[in-house]
Amino acid sequence: MIKPQKLNKGDKVATISLSSGMAGDQQFRYRYELGRRRLVELFGLEVIAMPNSLKGSQYLYENPQARAEDFMNAFKDPSIKGIFSNIGGDDTLRILPYIDLDVIKENPSPLKMYKCMLIPLSLLLKPCLVAK
Repeated sequence: MIKPQKLNKGDKVATISLSSGMAGDQQFRYRYELGRRRLVELFGLEVIAMPNSLKGSQYLYENPQARAEDFMNAFKDPSIKGIFSNIGGDDTLRILPYIDLDVIKENPSPLKMYKCMLIPLSLLLKPCLVAK
């Protein structure tokens, strides 16, 4: 098993939306901002939203490849030390054709998940990564 490094104050982390794009919808955006602010103020992390993660429900539903692109780019970026999923859901299945497991294995990064995130967790087991 490959165990990613723990997060430290000052580390850069990415937020992604693997399933629903609700975090970018106007009526729910305040929840994203509250969570981002807590990561910054309580844990001292530098939080960046991946380019597609806040484009809203309609766009992310129509573009599963954009969701997967954010996921893969977060793993590829050596400055990103952790990945937080904005929201889970069953639509994560539609990103599977766009996931490169070799990229994940070569770039271990803590993936912080909640809700219905069984699919990405299962993906991490194939390249032998540990999710926290």
